[in-house]
Amino acid sequence: MSKLRNRLLSLAAGWSLGAAAIAVLAPAPSALAQMTPEETLKTLKAPEGLEISLFATEPGLVNPTDIDIDSRGRIWVLEAADYRRFKTRPEGDRIMILEDTDGDGKADQYKVFYQDPSLFAPLGICVLGNKVYVAQSPNVLVFDIDESGDKAKGPPKVLFTGFTGENHDHGVHAGIFGPDGRYYFNGGNESTHALVTTADKTPVVDSLGSEIGAKGKMYRGKERQKGQIGYQDGMAFRCDLDGKNFETLGWNFRNNYELTVDSFGTVWQSDNDDDGNRASASTT
Repeated sequence: MSKLRNRLLSLAAGWSLGAAAIAVLAPAPSALAQMTPEETLKTLKAPEGLEISLFATEPGLVNPTDIDIDSRGRIWVLEAADYRRFKTRPEGDRIMILEDTDGDGKADQYKVFYQDPSLFAPLGICVLGNKVYVAQSPNVLVFDIDESGDKAKGPPKVLFTGFTGENHDHGVHAGIFGPDGRYYFNGGNESTHALVTTADKTPVVDSLGSEIGAKGKMYRGKERQKGQIGYQDGMAFRCDLDGKNFETLGWNFRNNYELTVDSFGTVWQSDNDDDGNRASASTT
């Protein structure tokens, strides 16, 4: 238990330090960006009885956006070197695998699982068995992991497409595996301006008979009437791992990010709703 706690705390420190990488990309770096990782670590204060240590930092990875931990205890990280106007990596962003092989609480292996120009600031990753689910508007993608466990078995398949908010932090977001064996994910208020479909362009219809997105024609099993708003802004979803049995859990969020599900089946998420653009959340 102590080792797991230390691993998670170490990861948290590395994640906090990764935020400093954003400033590295900016034209006018802040004072914090000029500090070494060790110096930055000293500025963090932990509650009594806890400690923070460094797990991973630049140049092994840059500007992380989301993480997951696989069944082997490896840390999977999405990078965003190419975010909005910053194009610092022509070869595309990366999906990284970080591993602590000697148990000292620090990553000593940094492996590139996948890199391609089609990856630009992906926002969500979920590793399930031999599959990796990655959210990047307009798509939710599924990678197959090859026999080595370290590389993608070719390009990803498209699970869903049609999400708006490309290269925008209010696009489609992170996913998790719920205790009911289903895939939970969400998207911010820039993700639902069009129509969400499957890879073959078939509109996704949820359990209540509604199409997803502002251009959806069906709402609650009926053709949407002129002026009827229906679903809008940020939304939260769940579905089977193959995309079937799609459900809308809530809508009208601003920039909801990363769901979690407790042992009672209650779904929790946070919403960035603090700059005057307040939304009024709704749930099913």
